[in-house]
Amino acid sequence: MKRWAAELGSLAVVCFLTACSSSVAGTSPTSPGPFASQADQVVADLAAGNFTAVQGKFDPAMIKATRTLPLQKAWTACQDVLGTYRSHGAPTFARKGQFDLEQVPVTMANGPSVVTITFNPNGTIAGLHCGVPPS
Repeated sequence: MKRWAAELGSLAVVCFLTACSSSVAGTSPTSPGPFASQADQVVADLAAGNFTAVQGKFDPAMIKATRTLPLQKAWTACQDVLGTYRSHGAPTFARKGQFDLEQVPVTMANGPSVVTITFNPNGTIAGLHCGVPPS
């Protein structure tokens, strides 16, 4: 359990900016959101190993964060903890301040997970997090 928390914690630190959070308390998920199709494509690109395509959508702060831990290594760490990617479903939308969060349900080898993609108003990615869905 400690290894799982450490791996997921290191992924969250690199991929999530301080302005964002994996928690969307106080928001009501709805579907579809303004960036649903982009979120769907981001998860498809991650699963296919198209990391350059995903990084091309990052805002400057996320680009800088990937210098610390490249996206490919972060995705590998996610799969090390949650199991190999199998499939994903339709995103649900929630708003947190100025950010739009698209939460994509993902089936991994070890069970259900979620990839949360935080979009700036201009459509660039301000945060990316994979983890176990909140209970």
